[in-house]
Order: sequence, then structure tokens, then C-alpha cells
Amino acid sequence: MFRDTQWISDSKVKNKKNKAKRRHTDPPSSDTSSTTSSDKASQLSNSDEILTINSFYDPLPPSDPKVLRNIEGGEYFLPSADKNIERLQMQHYLFSKCVWRSNYSSPLEENFELGGAKVLDVQCGSGIWMSDLATEYSNSTFVGIDDDAERARIEMELPNAAFLHHNLMEGLPFPDDTFDFVHQRFFTSVNEADWENYILPEIVRILKPGGWVELMEMQPLSNAGHTTKKIFKAYDEFNLKIGIHQLNPCVFQKALTSNKMIDSSTVHSDHRITPLFGGRLSQLVCQNLFKRLELKKKEFCGFMNMNESEFNGAINTMYDEVNKLKTYCKTYRVYGKKSS
Repeated sequence: MFRDTQWISDSKVKNKKNKAKRRHTDPPSSDTSSTTSSDKASQLSNSDEILTINSFYDPLPPSDPKVLRNIEGGEYFLPSADKNIERLQMQHYLFSKCVWRSNYSSPLEENFELGGAKVLDVQCGSGIWMSDLATEYSNSTFVGIDDDAERARIEMELPNAAFLHHNLMEGLPFPDDTFDFVHQRFFTSVNEADWENYILPEIVRILKPGGWVELMEMQPLSNAGHTTKKIFKAYDEFNLKIGIHQLNPCVFQKALTSNKMIDSSTVHSDHRITPLFGGRLSQLVCQNLFKRLELKKKEFCGFMNMNESEFNGAINTMYDEVNKLKTYCKTYRVYGKKSS
């Protein structure tokens, strides 16, 4: 089952094309929530605040205009003719650079500064998260694993990063205690029960004692209109038919704290609120979310028994509802440390 991972333990390669450092920084305190497993108020199931409209007008930290220009201009993107890969790359930079202002929340800066850290990105998608960190931390090793052959076929030019194509339900092909950090974000491979029973135990198994696991996911849209709810409900049903799932972050904190190999005192939960209306950043987030539907327009229209004109009309209505009802999304990061 286990592949030859000697190169992971021996790798101390340096990236000759190392770009400017993009350091992990603590996000501003506004419009954020940070909780620990010992805090009763931290339970995700009870964390949906009642928000006033006024709280939306300046809910995000001021974003660097250059970052937004680079995102829109594609400067950050990996070359790809695949429109969904482009969408995933856009999604990465919107949430990492603008909403969270960091690629991770776990306390790992010292590990990366010292070098030699071994990092796994589970269901790595386009590989943009991994390549971003591998460029910044050239003395650490990054591995991305994905069960989608089309996504995992991407070849990395970075000497300290690699992709693996592997069926995640067959277990993670690494020995016990291999990685210092295991990251999972926007996971779609299995349902919540299979994730908790099969994927999470494997993540914890390959994590080193004292290593960190971090899970990031988005909750369903809040303050969504009738058409928006209807379309996304149908889209979820459409995805289930083709084996695409969406995890609810509500399960993460309980799953980590109940795992005997995770130090429950270290389990921590943060969230960010992102409006889909208003300024340019919010518009880009909204467009990126709706792009998922547009990229599968033909198949989704067949599933919904609607024509292209009706689909386009529904999308326009959804944009109207977002602005009228002040629709927003919430993303969560939940992380914890494996017991030493």
C-alpha cells in the first residue's frame, strides 16, 4: 500500500526561482470569530449570528488593490486550459489572499521558518494552495494527493512539490507519522460519514506526533433568496448523482475533539463572513461561486429540464437576490494537534 516516500524524508531542496515571501499573517479581528474546543460558545452548530445589514457594508479587511488586480488579471494562476482549474485558482486567491489573508491558520510559522517541514494537501485540486506555499517555503516538502486523474495530472515545476493520483478511499499511501501538517480544503470526494470513518483516521495516522491537521469548508449560503436556494439545492442533488459531495464544517470540531489521537485542548475553530454583494471583492467571490453552475450548464440544464435561456434567467435572478437580500457565506477553519 505504501509508496516509496524516502524522497520526502531526505528532501531539502531549494527553489532557485524563489519568489517574494508571502508570510502568514494574523487576520484583522473585525468580522471574525476564533474559538477553542473548551469554549461552549465555540460549537459550530450554535455559531450563526444574527447580523444586521449595516455589518455588511465594510465586513472585510481592506484588500491590497494590487492583489485584486493580479487576481483578476490572472497573474497568480497556473497555466491551464481547464476553466474549472481556473475557477479553483481564483477561489484560492480570493479566500487566501483577501478573506483569510493567509494560507493556513495552524501555528506553523516556526516549522516553515526552520525548514524541513513535510506537508500533505488532501484532495489538492489544481494544486494552487500547495504551489503557493512551496514557492514561499523552498526548504520544506509539499505533496498533493487527489483522486481525480485530470486534476492530479498537473506537473509541478517546483523541485520541492509533487502530485500523486490515488483513490482516497483506499487509504493514504504513506507510512504512519510522516507529515508535520495535513491540510484539507473544500473536500468533495466522499460524504460526511465516509470522511469521518475513513478519511480522517488516515489523516491522523500519517500525521506526526505534534503535527497539525487543518480542515477548511464553507457553509451553505445565508440570507439566500428563493431562486438561489432552489438552484443550489438542485445543484447539490445533481452533484450527488455524479459522486460529488460537500462537507458541512459543523462536523469538523466534534470529529477532531472526539479523536483519541488528537489533543482536544488544541482544537480550534475560526470563521470568516464574506458578503456576496457590495464591493469588488464580494462581487468576485459571488461570481466564483456561481461559476460552478455555469461550467456545468449543459449537464445541469438537462438535470433540471430547463433550457439555456431559463438557466441564464435564473442566474440573473440570483444576482438580484444576492444584492437585495444581502446574501453572505461563511468559511470555517478547524485545526488541532496530534498528541505527542
